Amino acid sequence: MNQGSIASFRGRQHQGGPNSRGQQQLIIGPWLHGRLNKGSRVGDLIYPENATWPELEHMVRWFDHYLKGADNGVEKESAVRYYVMGAIGEEGAPGNVWRAAADFPPKASMTPLFLQASGGLSGKSPGADGGSTSYTSDPLHPVEIPGTAFPGAKDARAFEQQAEVRTFTAEPLAEPVERTGRVRAELFVSSTAKDTDFLVRVSDVYPDGRSILICDYPWRARYREGLDHEALLTPGEPVKLAFDVGWISQIFNKGHKIRVTIASTGAPLYEPNPQTGEPLTIEFPKNAMKAINTIHHGAKHASRILVPLAVATPRSP
Repeated sequence: MNQGSIASFRGRQHQGGPNSRGQQQLIIGPWLHGRLNKGSRVGDLIYPENATWPELEHMVRWFDHYLKGADNGVEKESAVRYYVMGAIGEEGAPGNVWRAAADFPPKASMTPLFLQASGGLSGKSPGADGGSTSYTSDPLHPVEIPGTAFPGAKDARAFEQQAEVRTFTAEPLAEPVERTGRVRAELFVSSTAKDTDFLVRVSDVYPDGRSILICDYPWRARYREGLDHEALLTPGEPVKLAFDVGWISQIFNKGHKIRVTIASTGAPLYEPNPQTGEPLTIEFPKNAMKAINTIHHGAKHASRILVPLAVATPRSP
């Protein structure tokens, strides 16, 4: 996940000290954490060879300039270089290119995609009687996300097909669409428990059915008003959960679909919430309880995600 790196760049570049502001550089590639960019396989996908980037060589040039005073021009290079991902294995698919920019994210309009009770995902706001979607959240029998690291660029269907997981899928695209920026979730939810989690995932669904995971993020309901205090749920009463899901730079190709997946557990990657509302401890409590969680879709409680729609194409590096 790249949330920390991008937040660090933005903070230092714009709010840092006099020797920090305006002197940062950010490189974002289609890589998983700690890979050092060797090879072009990421998850289930094999990206073009241009997906690799001379990270170590650039670091040496950076330190030579700022620590040794070398006049090598590194400080004059673009502040941001990022890789726009595209479909893999589809001839002529747009994307899979590097772009350069003065800042990140580039200009984009935030467009809503509403979660429909039918399992659809649409730009059309639901009517007053939009319905709801419910499922069971059982911390003693959580749905599975194998491993302990973000499983990006892998087919997520094994997770999506588990009983207590819900998917919301848009219609196939008539034309390619670029989404570069931060995805945000705005969910109206309720639960029979005093506390629970909501895990939101975004995938690129290929015409052959593969659901390639791009980003995900969990949010604990008791922290919906901020991490500085707790606010437990009133069972059955809808509340709004608004949180950032993650950054993406992806051209969804013609015929592809964007999918949002929601669940409340995903172990062992995410530790289950006991859902009792009691103080959280290191030891998982024996009185952990099952709950029914509900996503609301009506006009008054229209659950949605906000996705960036590119409004300008930055230059190539």
